[in-house]
Amino acid sequence: MQQVLLVVSVFWFGIVHVFTGADHLVAMVPSSITRTKTAIRNSLSWGIGHSSGLILLTLLAFLIKDRAKVFSDFSELLVGISLLIVGVFAIKKALNLSIHSHSHKHKNGIAHEHLHFHSKKLKKHNKHSHALTFLGLFHGIAGGSHSMAAIGLSTLPKTTAIICLGSYLSGSLISMILFSSFISSSILVSGQKYVRRLMILTGGLSFLIGMALIQQQSTVLFFS
Repeated sequence: MQQVLLVVSVFWFGIVHVFTGADHLVAMVPSSITRTKTAIRNSLSWGIGHSSGLILLTLLAFLIKDRAKVFSDFSELLVGISLLIVGVFAIKKALNLSIHSHSHKHKNGIAHEHLHFHSKKLKKHNKHSHALTFLGLFHGIAGGSHSMAAIGLSTLPKTTAIICLGSYLSGSLISMILFSSFISSSILVSGQKYVRRLMILTGGLSFLIGMALIQQQSTVLFFS
């Protein structure tokens, strides 16, 4: 019974971790401002990277417990740098965004408008997916909460640790998909004027959070 409660608790912790992490949400918003199917695919790419990062950190915690925290701190510095890149990318994408809408009539006679948007400078999707996976990887490795979780898992029996890790990753991945779907669906029905504004706002927040992380982790790694 205690093991079941532990697994359920870890699952919910994975959900809460994503929704309470500003760096996670800000990083995912730019790739969610698209069609819902594409947003879900993007969140899966990001989630796979995030899960892989935490798995790697957990393995390191099992092998070299005393160095896992340092590795995580360095990775958070990389997250800060990546958020700067995400911020610039989001603002650039907003400025190059072509937005249009058209009316669509269903078989039942109900008509409504669909919002469509695409970049004037299209890029191959597989490159974009790989970039999201690497960004998720950095996020999965980085952070004090991740390093503490990894070290905590390393104290459990291996079978229990694997089950708990799978439960945590399932919760976080589900929350990423839900968040991306919500952003995509909300944008598609909110109207054209909000899309570019949200993209620029998110880009600015991403840039500011990235700067704060770089300053914080530079102090921890090089001046403490």
